[in-house]
Amino acid sequence: MIRNKHKFAFLICMLLMTTTVFGASEAEYKKLAKTWTLNADGSQEFRYDMELTLFTHTAMNGTYGESFIVYNPQYQELKINSSYTKQKDGTIIKTPDNAFVEVLPRNAADAPAYNHLKEMVIVHTGLELGATIYLDYTVTSKPGYLPEVDIFEELLQSSPVKEYTLTIVIPEAKELAYTLTNNPAKASVKRSGGTCTTSWTLRNLPASSRAPFVYVKNGDVPFLAATTYASEGEALATLLKQFNPSGDPQLTTLAESLTEGEKKDEDKLEAILEYTTNHIANNGLTLDQTGYRLRPADAVMSTAYGTEVEKANLLAGLLDGAGFKAEPMATYQAYADKGLALKAVDQLFVSCMVNGELYLFSTSSTHRPQTVNFDRTPLFSLQTGKPVAIAVPQDYQIKSDIAVRFKDGKVTTSTKESVGKELMPYFTTGNSENEQTAPLKVENGYATISLPDAGYGFSHLPYGYLNSQRKENLLIPRPVNEVYTYTIECPENMELRTPETDKTIRNAAGSLTISVKKNGRTATVTRSLELNKQLYTPAEYKELRQLLTEWSDINGKTLLFSVQ
Repeated sequence: MIRNKHKFAFLICMLLMTTTVFGASEAEYKKLAKTWTLNADGSQEFRYDMELTLFTHTAMNGTYGESFIVYNPQYQELKINSSYTKQKDGTIIKTPDNAFVEVLPRNAADAPAYNHLKEMVIVHTGLELGATIYLDYTVTSKPGYLPEVDIFEELLQSSPVKEYTLTIVIPEAKELAYTLTNNPAKASVKRSGGTCTTSWTLRNLPASSRAPFVYVKNGDVPFLAATTYASEGEALATLLKQFNPSGDPQLTTLAESLTEGEKKDEDKLEAILEYTTNHIANNGLTLDQTGYRLRPADAVMSTAYGTEVEKANLLAGLLDGAGFKAEPMATYQAYADKGLALKAVDQLFVSCMVNGELYLFSTSSTHRPQTVNFDRTPLFSLQTGKPVAIAVPQDYQIKSDIAVRFKDGKVTTSTKESVGKELMPYFTTGNSENEQTAPLKVENGYATISLPDAGYGFSHLPYGYLNSQRKENLLIPRPVNEVYTYTIECPENMELRTPETDKTIRNAAGSLTISVKKNGRTATVTRSLELNKQLYTPAEYKELRQLLTEWSDINGKTLLFSVQ
């Protein structure tokens, strides 16, 4: 009995320890400060200052063991103001010179034109549980390298922050537009000595969520957008003026070569999109990493790679050279009344209207973009600088009729399928018929088959295995309306053992039906899912998850047969 009591006490202690470990954060920012300064001569300074205390071995050996700073030494100077570790007993360990390592940024590795970029890797030394990392550095940009103040910062960090200060200093003659969302902090504005200083002090911020599919576009992630550009249009114009002009002879020649022999406009579009998508590699350097600059189209063609904006320039130029009216577009990471500029750009597209249909091309994919999100994050034209209204597409339905037959130890499925065009790549049809045959695996007198569904179906997206609770909004990528009807013909030596069922769930999130009906040697299975909207709040999440979990359950897509 005493031994059992000791075991029980030990288990309680372990449970408490486990709760503490998994409930506590890995680290905590005692202080985090970011300051952006625009000087009168056009130069800019960015200063970063942090104090980070480590609580776990993961934080010490992995998450926070290094800091990374990407900069352009041709136009920017990096100065480490201080870097050291204060151990738990107060001992100061200065970061040694050999702990500052310059490397090539990963995204520049396969892009020789950007091999001048540098990434400073700071290896923090003297780390132990309870130690505090101190890092203070400044990146100074030469006049003209960064045209204006351009800030888009998600405010939550990977660990909690006790005090977070954001400061923007600009000449008094400049105007600062800004939006700070999902946080009650108010801006403090001070004018002195010809400058205007705007600052926010945020306290006791939680760590950013580790739940999947948490994005700033969902509407509940705190962020600061701030800029001295007069408007989105003025910011986008700095990109557009670097695009090749309309009628560029080199682009026209290439466009004519790519479309040679093609009679239909759609075939010409497909040829151009195939070239920019499959023959020009995608480079992942962001706009701010390249200083909001782009190489001309001929450089992109000769090197066979490009950043997103470089490929947008090339695609627009080729479409123009083929006689189409092309218009480059941009969409933002989030919606804000004021303060959006280039740092906040999420994606770049190129649009053109051909034979009454609007084509909106990605620079890296032949798939149609999910334009249904543009009511939250509007699409802007680089040419006009204004938002562009895009009709919300409706054709997302999937309808499949699938016949299942058994013969000679094999199972054959014949599918007639209709997939809405918004789910399909451009220049492909969603109507198809196909037949597949596979061996029927029989073990101990029983066999199972998995019911197939459309490759573009929602079950192939990773939303069916989410946590039971969620504190954040969930934005699914598109509307859902899918219906699958299976007709199964059983031969004399087989019997369907899956019981008949008729399950229907209707709630505020949508509806689901799963039914199995038998009629002699024929069985009919129906599966349907419809989701009413895309954005779900935490209060609506439970009902959405009920539908998605049921839809993804393998048992609902598997049939059991007895075989003689």
